[in-house]
Amino acid sequence: MEKAGIVNKYSLVFYWIVPVTLGLIQASFNLYFEILPVGISLVDGAVFGFLLGAFGMAIWFVVKYNSPDDKSFALLLTTHLAASIILSLAWAYSSALITRSLIAFPEYLTYQENNLPNRIFIGFIIFILMATVFYFYIFYRKNKEKIDREVALKQEVREAVLRALKSQINPHFLFNSLNSIASLTLTNPEKAHEMVIALSDFMRYSLRKQHNEMVALEEEINHIRLYLQIEKIRFGDKMAYSFLVEPDCLDCQIPTLLLQPLFENAVKYGVYEASEQVEISLVARKEGDHTILVLTNNFDKEAAPVKGEGIGLSNVQERLRLVYNSNNLMEIKEEDGRFVVTIYLPCEKQKSNGQLKMDN
Repeated sequence: MEKAGIVNKYSLVFYWIVPVTLGLIQASFNLYFEILPVGISLVDGAVFGFLLGAFGMAIWFVVKYNSPDDKSFALLLTTHLAASIILSLAWAYSSALITRSLIAFPEYLTYQENNLPNRIFIGFIIFILMATVFYFYIFYRKNKEKIDREVALKQEVREAVLRALKSQINPHFLFNSLNSIASLTLTNPEKAHEMVIALSDFMRYSLRKQHNEMVALEEEINHIRLYLQIEKIRFGDKMAYSFLVEPDCLDCQIPTLLLQPLFENAVKYGVYEASEQVEISLVARKEGDHTILVLTNNFDKEAAPVKGEGIGLSNVQERLRLVYNSNNLMEIKEEDGRFVVTIYLPCEKQKSNGQLKMDN
């Protein structure tokens, strides 16, 4: 509201500059051609400009309440023609009456009588010019408001899509973890306790960060490590994981919960049906202005394919597109029994906290 008030204040000052300037021009004209004495010219110019500004505000209301969107051209033309005649006559006659009451000068009465038709015509022309300017101003304001609404709507839609994509993170992980905990309480209570703590920390992070758009890569990796610790308890030696992250990458801001669908995908399609150990590795390095994330996991080519909804990789691709406005930030390859996902993240150079390396 304060900003709008400032805008209105400056608009009003700018508005009054025009009639005051026209009043000064009128006074200067009469002085230059010696039509009227100095004092009378100044009074006449002051009244001329003040009333022009006052009646100009009336023109604003005529324009404001006669929108081309609401009325036909014929009705609009008739309304403005009537308003221009009424306001021109009112301006010319009221300025004459006020100036006469202020100036007792016989020659000025003759000057007024001779110039009254000219004043009426000038008022008519000024009405047309001011109405045109006001219409352009209203059009500009409406167009700006429309653009602002579209930008706000696009931002709301974008945020809604991002929230929806975050909510697609596989709920089966939670169900499987709870089933594993239930089983471990009978066979290995110590492991069950460890898994409950890891799952609690994992869910706490997910809930805390779900409304954040960006998070440090180091935080995201610590979150993923909790996820992998839980899965490690389920799969044991069948799964191994490692992280090798250059120090310059640790503070790089990435979309929150971006990596989890990728690791879920690696576990689901790599570990579930594998007969041998599957190793999942994440390597992060800097290349110019980008942070490169490479997630790799081996898989059993002979194993039966696991059916799924296919939302993990498409989820990540769509979030990258929305956040960075690019469709070329993710590459997916299969080579020699290895599944490789490479992500290119625009990221400014960050401070170094030391290399992060975690293996299991």
